[in-house]
Amino acid sequence: MLLVYFGSQSVWALSLLGLILLLAVVIAIQAHRGRARGGNEELPGMIGEITQASDARGRARALVRGEVWQVHADAPLRPGQAVRVLAERGLMLEVEPVPDRDVFLGEPS
Repeated sequence: MLLVYFGSQSVWALSLLGLILLLAVVIAIQAHRGRARGGNEELPGMIGEITQASDARGRARALVRGEVWQVHADAPLRPGQAVRVLAERGLMLEVEPVPDRDVFLGEPS
């Protein structure tokens, strides 16, 4: 019925339109399958900077993602030192010191 109304040239145009719509639906479904990460789930792996030296129990304060966090590390920490977040335990972050060569600050030249 549509062929009579639109003619044979429109079959290719309708087929192409159908393929484009099918592709759009497939892309939309794949985009929604992945679990969105947000909030504190994205903290592990981030780099922070120590703002307060560690005490005898290995606790210190660090600036991570623009927020001051209480952190814990096995090694002593000093102000200005870069640390990498390993895990989040409640309101405390487990961190490890980052060697100076692994820290990248600023834009690439």
